[in-house]
Formats: sequence, C-alpha cells, structure tokens
Amino acid sequence: MDTHTVGQASPLVTDTLGRRTAPRRLRTAEEKLGIVRETLVAGASVAEIARRHGVNANLLFSWRRQHEQGVLAERTRPPRASKMLPVRIAAPSASPSAAAESAIEIELPCGARVRVIGDVDAERLTAVLSALARR
Repeated sequence: MDTHTVGQASPLVTDTLGRRTAPRRLRTAEEKLGIVRETLVAGASVAEIARRHGVNANLLFSWRRQHEQGVLAERTRPPRASKMLPVRIAAPSASPSAAAESAIEIELPCGARVRVIGDVDAERLTAVLSALARR
C-alpha cells in the first residue's frame, strides 16, 4: 500500500536497496499513551488509528503491550542526574626519570584505586574500569 502523498512535508528518500527511509519521529511517553488510549476505546481500529498518527500498527501494538505491563507510564519519569566525581590534578614531580614516565591514578567512590604507569592501551584500561564499576 502506497502511503506517500505529494503534499507531505518530508522528502522521499531511499536507501541503497531502494527502500523508503525518512527521519524517525521521536514521540514522548505522553504522546504514545494518548495514542494507545485511543485504541482502547470499544470498536476502535488499531490500523486506522496508527495510520492517522503516522505510526506502524505493529509499533502501536508494542506500545499497547508496554502500557499493559506498566512500562510505558514509567518512562515519563525524568532521567536520573549524573553524579560528577571530584578531580584533583597533582603537581608534576621534579625528578627527571618520573617526568619521562607518564602515570594516571584513579580513585573510585568504592575506595578502589587504579594506578597506570607508562603507556596503556585505552581498551585495556576501559576493561579494568568496567570491572571495578561492577563491584
């Protein structure tokens, strides 16, 4: 079924396989909930409501399932704030051998301390910090 009309604001764009693509519309939890509530009215057609709102019917059924599980309403909470950790930059040491060797020291909130001396692969350091964060 061809749903593209000449008067649509977004241009018709296709990917390398010729499939139609367009920018995704991000809907708030309140918008999703409003659309889901329309489908809960007796005699309402999910396909018709989905078409009216420009949503795939399968996505609308997914939102209905999330609503039934209570997950859709939970998403209306504001995101948790990130916690910033204090950073202290130590004064460089005066010894010539220490100046040639780089070092990083990280103290985590759990009390663990990581000291990296010399050049370290970022991937390995990420793995160590991830392991410590899981503790």
